[in-house]
Amino acid sequence: MVKLLLVDDAVFARDFLLAILAEVDSRIELTWRSDYATGLDGLVHGGFDVCLLDYQLADRSGLDLLREAKARGVRLPIIMLTGHGSKELDHEAMHAGAADYLVKGDFTAQSLERVVRYLLERTRADEARRDSEERYALAMEGSNDGLWDWRVGEAQVHFSSRWKRILGFEPDELPDLIESWWERVHADDRFRLRQDFDGHLRGSTTPHFENEHRLRHQDGTWRHVLVRGKAVRDEQGQATRMAGSLTDVTMARSRDPLTGLANRVLYLDRLEHAFHRAARDPTYRFALLFIDLDRFKNINDSLGHDAGDELLVAIARRLEGCVRLVDTVARLGGDEFVILLDESREPDGATRVANRIIEELGRAFLVASRELFTGASIGIALFDSHYKTPGELLRDADTAMYRAKADGRGRFVIFDAAMHARALHVLSVESGLRRALESKELEVFYQPVIAMGSGQPLGFEALVRWRHPERGLVSPADFIPVAEDSSLIVLLDLHVLRTAAAQLKAWRDEFKLDLHISVNASRRHFSRNEYASDVQQALDGAGLQASALRLEVTESVTMDLPSLARAQLQQLHALGVQLYVDDFGVGYSSLSMLHTYPFSGLKLDRSFVAGLDGASASTEIVRAILAIAQALRLDVVAEGVETLGQHEALMALGCTRAQGFRYARPMPAADAAQWLASKR
Repeated sequence: MVKLLLVDDAVFARDFLLAILAEVDSRIELTWRSDYATGLDGLVHGGFDVCLLDYQLADRSGLDLLREAKARGVRLPIIMLTGHGSKELDHEAMHAGAADYLVKGDFTAQSLERVVRYLLERTRADEARRDSEERYALAMEGSNDGLWDWRVGEAQVHFSSRWKRILGFEPDELPDLIESWWERVHADDRFRLRQDFDGHLRGSTTPHFENEHRLRHQDGTWRHVLVRGKAVRDEQGQATRMAGSLTDVTMARSRDPLTGLANRVLYLDRLEHAFHRAARDPTYRFALLFIDLDRFKNINDSLGHDAGDELLVAIARRLEGCVRLVDTVARLGGDEFVILLDESREPDGATRVANRIIEELGRAFLVASRELFTGASIGIALFDSHYKTPGELLRDADTAMYRAKADGRGRFVIFDAAMHARALHVLSVESGLRRALESKELEVFYQPVIAMGSGQPLGFEALVRWRHPERGLVSPADFIPVAEDSSLIVLLDLHVLRTAAAQLKAWRDEFKLDLHISVNASRRHFSRNEYASDVQQALDGAGLQASALRLEVTESVTMDLPSLARAQLQQLHALGVQLYVDDFGVGYSSLSMLHTYPFSGLKLDRSFVAGLDGASASTEIVRAILAIAQALRLDVVAEGVETLGQHEALMALGCTRAQGFRYARPMPAADAAQWLASKR
């Protein structure tokens, strides 16, 4: 329904309109106002779509009403009604803002409706265009981008006010010439800029022009800017015009986009500056704190990345509150932060800051309407003259941070010479392990798993040994932790898996025994999506059925990698692989884990078995674990059985499977084969 306002002092004008509108099925609703004041009120506040306004209102002019309405911002279309077709009056009405005019008595309901519909459509189009222009103007006014517009080949170019202010100029201070742009480009960036710019004009590169370069600011400094644009082409494909935007990305290149802290680029620049200053001033000292958040991954995996990001921002604010303005707090990525403590002359200055950080990050955070707790492990490296590069200082702070995590988290460690020696040892072991994998120095040993009642073999646990060409047989305690801290453990585990699967298949065929093989699976496998596929390939390569394989997984896997671990374990279970919890009882020991994940059994840790020789507390713990396993229908293998007393105690408690020195030590494959032959 169209709401039509008639402003006319003659009653017959109202009656005439009502009469002609009644003749047709019109969707026009008429409202009549008879004088200047009520007519103006209707125009300003009435909410009408179109107005018919008489040229003469008693002693007032309709033109005056039209002008006043327009002065008050009235936008609805107003049609002037005249008693005669005077071109002068009509022209005057249009000049005052009338949308159209009609001569009284010369129009019908159909022609009136046609005029009204046309004006409504035009008004709506004008409103849409006006809204679009206003939005564009507001967007450009509030935008951080500068705009440019160039007719190809001309010296003149249009630079918006924002474009000039990015470079420190007022709108009238920088000439609107294309050379004003080119001459301010850094010498090292000019060739690439012109190459990208001209390539787009020729149409030989991408559909859009984009280039990042440096422009000289009015104060002489350099601004990193990102320029985007697009050419308009004629029918022959020739560029006739090119326009685009200019964005100041100087801060983006040096700030972490999530937290607003310094990023790696800015942090390394500050650290380099500190090294240069130390070279000039022997009394200058500074310190580096490497901070890794405790339990952040659990929070991120449980509540999602949005909550994780919110927590990182909150942590950044607290870190800033722990240092001075002259210090630099940076986020290197993920949940790793570093702090450069400038002018750290006091011996305990870095430790006081570290204590303050641990205290601050130990307080609760309110994230996603939840109260969350995290913490921090901090490594500290104090600068002295033996450091030659920033990378060395960062490396040592990182090493100290890992020591802090290993010592129990929620603490700080200062790097010292002993750690340096340890770091060199780790590097040496890691390099040696890589060589050992390539030169087949790694050998798989086999420790039997037996039925405690009969002493007959049920299977073996595969254990890796390193036959070093110079050091002889290297203890796993010397190289497994190093492998765990790197990707080498994945390669090492897969080597053991393939070797053990092939060996077991050979023994099953030779001795006609239904043996199984147990292989350790590092937590690093469960942060990948390929492990189930790797296991399947190893089984297929050996021709071994999946039910003969037992993968031993530590409890920490299900705690540190809950979602990833569940998916991988479900895939392995679907293959038919038996899954066992290794070292049960010494880690998190979450009972919910035992029925949440598809485990078939558990390994009773040797620390409980060792206590069975005399400690009643160990006996009760073992009794409880066996009761839980029986209730959940889980197999139990006791490991580390060394004495007759331990064997008898386990038998009395109902344990039926075990391994340990009491029965056999880990053996090379040839010795294990002889042991099997003796049992047959």
